[in-house]
Amino acid sequence: MDRTLRQIIVGFRYVGAVWISVIGVLAIVEWDARPAVVISTLAVAWVWAIVTAIARRTTIRSWPFLIGDLAVGAWTAAAPLFTDQVGGGTFSGGYPFATVLVWAYAFGIRGGLVAGSVVSAIAVTPSVNTITTDLTNAIIYLAGGAVAGWAFNTLRSTEERRLEVEELLAAERTERVRLNDRAEVAAHLHDSVLQTLSLIQKRSTEAEVGSLARSQERELRNWLYGAAPVSAETLSGALEQVCAEVEEQRDIEVELVTVGDCPLDDASRALVSAAREAVTNAAKFSDAGKISVYAEVESDTVRVFVRDRGPGFDPAAVPEDRRGIRDSIIGRMQRHGGSAIIRSLADTGTEVELTIAREVA
Repeated sequence: MDRTLRQIIVGFRYVGAVWISVIGVLAIVEWDARPAVVISTLAVAWVWAIVTAIARRTTIRSWPFLIGDLAVGAWTAAAPLFTDQVGGGTFSGGYPFATVLVWAYAFGIRGGLVAGSVVSAIAVTPSVNTITTDLTNAIIYLAGGAVAGWAFNTLRSTEERRLEVEELLAAERTERVRLNDRAEVAAHLHDSVLQTLSLIQKRSTEAEVGSLARSQERELRNWLYGAAPVSAETLSGALEQVCAEVEEQRDIEVELVTVGDCPLDDASRALVSAAREAVTNAAKFSDAGKISVYAEVESDTVRVFVRDRGPGFDPAAVPEDRRGIRDSIIGRMQRHGGSAIIRSLADTGTEVELTIAREVA
């Protein structure tokens, strides 16, 4: 768009040069204008038109060029005052208006009004023209400068919005292609590698092989479904490590689902430790083939649920010398301002609900 606007300016400048040349010849022949003044003015007009055509965009917007352009435009408007012509009118034609366009191109409406004011002030100077012609030229320069500046600004802003939309569409298409490719890879791996790993876990008689298969399946699922890298400094990362360690140590599948995440603080670290004890107890005593861990981070609360489908037990019947549940789970949560609820029924399994307030900065 900027290149197009510059071409418009160059084109109008050449039109103005032709225009001033035709009227300049007429001024010499018909109005007895001084040839030296007319010819020198025409030479300046043509030279500056060529300079405008070969100048770069940054050059046209530079102050030396703009001041020079304003001087050329002002001279072509003032030259008829020094020709001593008899009758007729100004031979500057539309050349001064090219200066108005240049300033509008550089500064928008303000630039068009500045240049228009300068050439208008010269246009209304007592000269060979009638007062009507003078005022008409002044109005054309001022109004033309404002309209040209507004038009240039509008075209630039429209072009910027179009480019922004194109960039957004290109980014959206790229992301859609990436997601489609990832989905294809995920579907293929799910139908092949993940199924094979699950089959190895079910049929393997070697504990080490089953643990390795679960570990690889977990890593592959995290990659396929875009899980963030595990970090012990976040709740989800710490729970991920807990589940992986229990899987490896106890040869049991631990499924983790997290909704939301938050950095670890003292309270959430206590929550993770209590969850570790709950998962370890489930792995040791439930005889379940799978343990489920669900964590949810809300605006002011963090909850973790540990479930198994074992035979269940009566929490009140746990001997006094078994301090794991009382101290490591319930007591730990209470010391940090949280709570632990244990629900266990025969033939339905056990659920441990851990809740603690979240420290919000």
